[in-house]
Amino acid sequence: MRDWYSSQETPYTQAEDQLWAVIGKFRGESSLRKGRHDLIQGHVFIALPFITKREWEEKGLHLSPASPNTIIFADDLEPDLLRKRLQEVPAEEKQEAITDEQWTLALAVLQGAPVLRREPRPEPSKRNTKAFMLRQVEQQMLSIDREQHRVAVQIPSGPQRIRGLAGSGKTVVMCMKAAWMHLRFPSWDIAYTFYTRSLQGMIKGLISRFYRYWADQEPDWEKVQILHGWGAKDAPGIYSTVAKAMKRSARTFKEAKNIFAHRQYNELLGRCCRELLDSGEEIPQLFDAILIDEGQDFHFDFYKLCYHALREPKRLIWAYDEVQSLESLSIPTTIDIFGTNSDGSPVVDLEGTYPDGEVEKDMILYRCYRTPRPVLVAAHIFGMGLLRQNGAVQFIPTAGGWEDIGYEIIEGDFTPGSRVTIRRPETNSPHILEKLAGYQSLVQCKSFATRQEELSWVAQQIERDIKQEELKPEEILVISLDWKNMSSDFAELRQILASVGINSIRPGEDTEKGVFQKKGCVTLAGIFPAKGNEASVVYVIAFEQVDSNPHLVVQERNQAFTAMTRTRGWCVLTGLGKKAERLFKEIEQVLQNPEQVTFLAPDPKVIQRNLDNLEYERRRNRIKKAEQLTSELARLLAEIEDPDIKKRLIEQLQGSK
Repeated sequence: MRDWYSSQETPYTQAEDQLWAVIGKFRGESSLRKGRHDLIQGHVFIALPFITKREWEEKGLHLSPASPNTIIFADDLEPDLLRKRLQEVPAEEKQEAITDEQWTLALAVLQGAPVLRREPRPEPSKRNTKAFMLRQVEQQMLSIDREQHRVAVQIPSGPQRIRGLAGSGKTVVMCMKAAWMHLRFPSWDIAYTFYTRSLQGMIKGLISRFYRYWADQEPDWEKVQILHGWGAKDAPGIYSTVAKAMKRSARTFKEAKNIFAHRQYNELLGRCCRELLDSGEEIPQLFDAILIDEGQDFHFDFYKLCYHALREPKRLIWAYDEVQSLESLSIPTTIDIFGTNSDGSPVVDLEGTYPDGEVEKDMILYRCYRTPRPVLVAAHIFGMGLLRQNGAVQFIPTAGGWEDIGYEIIEGDFTPGSRVTIRRPETNSPHILEKLAGYQSLVQCKSFATRQEELSWVAQQIERDIKQEELKPEEILVISLDWKNMSSDFAELRQILASVGINSIRPGEDTEKGVFQKKGCVTLAGIFPAKGNEASVVYVIAFEQVDSNPHLVVQERNQAFTAMTRTRGWCVLTGLGKKAERLFKEIEQVLQNPEQVTFLAPDPKVIQRNLDNLEYERRRNRIKKAEQLTSELARLLAEIEDPDIKKRLIEQLQGSK
């Protein structure tokens, strides 16, 4: 207490209050209660790391009412001694044995997983319906795995990239990270930005729920701001906020399109950001952290503007999925995005870890929780065109690259023309629906002679989903890949659905900005507003549009991938004529064997897009080298016979980087 701001503290009472707050989280789970009895016990310790037990006793404090089992002294802070001390609790407070399932649930509660629970689904009136199977899926509590939790609660002292495939929980992890930052550092100005406007409501809801779960109060929305990348009159964005701070008028999308000719949306935003960067004025440092969701869709100049708008140490954190890029063909390195300093060193370096040795600069989420395994594998193989008649359009050319997204290599060395066989283990796609419904039944393909026949059949299936399969209308999403005729096709589909009493909406037209789904309504959307959202059943119509433009084959394949992976249940693909049938053969071939997919490795010279880069390879080599060193250290330690020497070496290794 020397030089402390107070002469007296009550740490035991404070810790006890916190303990009961934690125990209260467990009490909300019936599986962690036995009648009125809590299965999860707790004990309060007070650590005095600068005071030895002898000093305590010399002061006569061991005669005070404080329990000896409550205090941890300086001489208890060796690993083995500390473990022993933590086990010395009164018999009535000892933790009784719990099952593996209860242990997993208890960890999930501590991590905040109850936030992810959906509204309880009513008991379906019939068994073996889609609603019945989804209820079983949802009763398995949504959890946050160890890697997701590690990524979410680490606060880097600089830039950080979080890579992950569709459905790996990138948005959940990013929202959790934003809430955690706000909780830990309430004075920080934090911005969360994104590309798809319809994601705004979901992002704000997740950040709010995580923060309220931990802090029992609403976030300070002045300190943590949800900002679209561009912004609009009634909804500020990163670009418009920076422009306003510079006392400049932010360009609208329409204005930018007229000035910069007909360019893609992300390029138009990039040109607007470049104007600010080239203005000669200093970019104001407005934020302590910026989190960029859907990072693959933003232009390099948007990243640069965000970087300049940050205070030191430039906490720019972005989530990235190469396969979901709908406009760009490049897989950039940080040098491509941010450039180099005058000495040639990269402005942003994602190599290794930050000085504390624990927070990685580049992290990967490779488990997929949303999309069932058959849908994800079919979408990946189709998206790359690995079974395409005219050859693949994009490819991951290394075993390590496939392992990064959760696959195992059964055979093949990836040399051009060689036979490669891969599989996706269930551990990396732990979705039980494939067992309940059957692997092949989760993806359905059907072709038609006319669009009218296609729309009529889709409407019939939606009616069946609602009336026989007992799904709610808002659980159903229809995505069209035909952007030219989408408005007229959706108008016809809405009319057919309305004739059988089913309401539907178009996000952005029938809903407020940032709202994608509406209770009691089927959602009809193009691929851009659908991206980042999900549904229990996804119908992808006009599938024949894939490969229709030879200059946009990669983008069209990525759109198909993104559309398919919006589902957390079933995926139905429909299209017209022989063209659709030819495309469906690729998908049906993937679904034949749930345990492996075989293809010929394409020549890198003929594919349009390489889904890998030097930074990814360097990261894999660094991790491989670390694993080899760890293995060699373990072998050497096993040969040391003296237990004291071995113990000292282990302690030194644990304390090193």
